[in-house]
Amino acid sequence: MRPEQILVVDDEKRIVESISRCLTSEGFRVFYAYDGLQAVTLFNTQKFDLVLMDISMPDMDGYEAMARMFELDPEVLVIIMTGFASVASAVSALKQGAWDYLKKPFEFAELIKTVKNGIVQRHLIAEKKSYAARLKASEKKYQYMVDNSPDLIFTLDENFCFSFANQQFEIILGYLPLELKGTAFDAILHEEDRCKLSRLFLAGGCPTRDLSHGCSIALNLRFKKAHAEENRYDPYSAFAFMEMKASVLTPPDIGSTHDFNGIYAVARDVTDRIRLETQLRQAQKMEAIGTFASGIAHDFNNILMSIQGYASLVKIGFNSKSEEYKRLSNIDEYVHNGAEMTRQLLDFSRKNSRPAGTPININYLLKTSAKMFGRTRKDIIIRQELEKGLWPIMVDEIQINQVLMNLFVNAWHAMPKGGRIVVKSKNVVIDSREAQKIGLDQAGEYIKVCVTDTGTGMDKEILSRIFDPFFTTKARGRGTGLGLATAYGIIKAHKGAFQVESSPGKGSVFMFFLPAVKDRTYTDHALPSTENKGRLVSGKGRVLLVDDEKEVIEVCKEMLEALGYEVLVAGAGTQAVSVVQNDVKGIDLMILDVVMPGMDGVQTYDAVRHLKPDMRVLVCSGLARKEEIRQMIDNGCRDFLLKPFDIAKLSEKIESVFSA
Repeated sequence: MRPEQILVVDDEKRIVESISRCLTSEGFRVFYAYDGLQAVTLFNTQKFDLVLMDISMPDMDGYEAMARMFELDPEVLVIIMTGFASVASAVSALKQGAWDYLKKPFEFAELIKTVKNGIVQRHLIAEKKSYAARLKASEKKYQYMVDNSPDLIFTLDENFCFSFANQQFEIILGYLPLELKGTAFDAILHEEDRCKLSRLFLAGGCPTRDLSHGCSIALNLRFKKAHAEENRYDPYSAFAFMEMKASVLTPPDIGSTHDFNGIYAVARDVTDRIRLETQLRQAQKMEAIGTFASGIAHDFNNILMSIQGYASLVKIGFNSKSEEYKRLSNIDEYVHNGAEMTRQLLDFSRKNSRPAGTPININYLLKTSAKMFGRTRKDIIIRQELEKGLWPIMVDEIQINQVLMNLFVNAWHAMPKGGRIVVKSKNVVIDSREAQKIGLDQAGEYIKVCVTDTGTGMDKEILSRIFDPFFTTKARGRGTGLGLATAYGIIKAHKGAFQVESSPGKGSVFMFFLPAVKDRTYTDHALPSTENKGRLVSGKGRVLLVDDEKEVIEVCKEMLEALGYEVLVAGAGTQAVSVVQNDVKGIDLMILDVVMPGMDGVQTYDAVRHLKPDMRVLVCSGLARKEEIRQMIDNGCRDFLLKPFDIAKLSEKIESVFSA
C-alpha cells in the first residue's frame, strides 16, 4: 500500500522543512512548495491526498491557490495554516472548501492529529464515493431490467393509485409512466373487470384480507390502451388482455407486518394468446361439427338406401302408368334430394376436396350451397341469376363452398327479420387497369360471383375492417371474426380478388373474382337423375354382398334375389375374405362397400385380389372419397355404384360389369 502523499506550501523555508521532517517520520511522503504559484504548478502534474497550505503568501495567496487546486481536483483535502491572520480568515477559508485549519504556532502532535484525521476523512469520502457508485450502478442495472422487462411492473400506494410504472406501459398501452403516477389503478381497467379488484382492495386494513404479506393473487384483467376508443366490433382494439399477479408491498424498513404500504404487481400481455385460444376453440368447434355431420351423413345415407331399395322393389309390381307407380316415383325424387343433402354434409365434414387441378363449373356450387342454406332459413328468399355457359375454374370445392356459406350466413345476420339474397355468376374479361383497381395479379378472363342481400348494410368504418381477422359486428361470444377473413384468404389463394359494396340501410354486395381456365372441355357436375329410365336386367350367378350395415344388406339382398341372383352376404371385410377363401362353387361378382370399420373396402379388395385375381368387383359406397374410388378402379375394380340406388340402377351396373 503506497504512503499518503502530502503537499506542504509555505513561504518560510524553515517551517516547510520542519513540517516535512515531522510528517516523514510518521510514514507520509512529503512534497513542498514555497509559494502559491509553485504549489499550483506542482499540483497540476501530480495528485496529492492532502495539502497543508499557508494563507498569507506573496504573489498568489492561499485562497487563490486553493481555488485553482479545487478546479483540478474537487475532492482534494486542504488544511489551512494561519499565523497572524484572524480566525475570521480561517472561517472564510473553510467556507471556500478547506477541510480544517491550524493556527500557528502549533504543536507537532496537533499537526499529526489533524493530518491523520484528514487522511481518515479522505478515505471515508473515497469509500462513500465507491459505495455511491456501486449503488448507482446497481440502481441502473435494476432500472434497466425493470424498464426492459416484457411485462408491466408497477406499484400502487395505500389509496391504490400508481406510485411507480415501468416503461412497458408506454410500449404496450401508450401511457407515459410519469403521467400514470397518482392515477387510480381502476381508471385504466375495463368497466366489467373493476369488480375483480375487490380481492385486491381487501388487502388494505381488513383483518380478514385475502391478500396477506408474503402471498400473492392472480387476476385476469383488461387494461385500457391510451387514446383508443372502445369499439364494440373489435374487443382487441381498445384493450390489452393481461394476466396480473399482485402482492403486498413490504419494504424492509416497515416495522410491523400488519402495516399496509401498497401493492406490488406484475402484469403480462396475453392478448395474442387469447386470440390464438379463440381461433383454436373455433377450429375445434368446426372439427366437432364436421365429425357430427359425417356421422349424420353416414346414418342418413343408409336410411335413404333402404327407402330407395324397397320403393323400387314395390314399383316392380305396378304398371309404369299407374297412380301407385307415380307416387312411388315421387319417393325416388325425395330420396335423390336427401342424397344430395347428405353429400353436402359429407363435403362439409371433410378437410380436403377433389384436386384443385380439376376444372369445375361454379354454378353447380352456387346451386347446391344456396339450396342447402335455403333449407335452414325459410324466411329468406334466394334468387339465382347464373350465366349459362359459364367458364370453368380450377378451385378447391370445399374451400369455395366455405366462402359461399360464409357469405350466406353474413347476409342472414344482416337480415334478422328476413329478406332476399340474390346470387349471380358472370363471365368477365378484365384489362390491366381494371385488374389493378380490383386487386388481381393480372388481366384476363375471370368469372365474377355476386351475393347481394337486402340487410342493414355497413358504414365506412366497418367496411374498412370487414376482412380483418377477429373483427366482428356480432355480440361477444356469437362470432370469432374469422369468417370473412378466411373467405378473403381463400379467394386470394386462388389468385382471385374480393370486393364489397355497402351503405347503411341499403344492403351489401359481396363480389369475388376467380380466374377462368383456358381449357373449356370439362364435364359439369350433375345432380342424380330423379327419373328411373333404366330397365330391369335379370341375371344368374352367385353374388357376394359385402357391407357393414344390416339394413343395407337386407334391402340389397332382396333386390339381387329379385333379379335372379344367388346371394352370399358378409358384414365385414374379414368375413368377406373368409367367404372367398372357403368358397368352392365360385363367386361371379362381389359388390363391395368401401367405408367399413376394421378392414375397409380398399384392404378387403387387396386381400381378395390375391386369392381370386379374376373376380369381378363392383365398388359400392355413398361416403367414400373420390381418391379411394379411383384407386380401386385403377387396381382392377370394374365399376362404381353410388348409394342410394334402386333396383334398376343395380341391374344396369351388374349388366355393365358382366359385359365388360
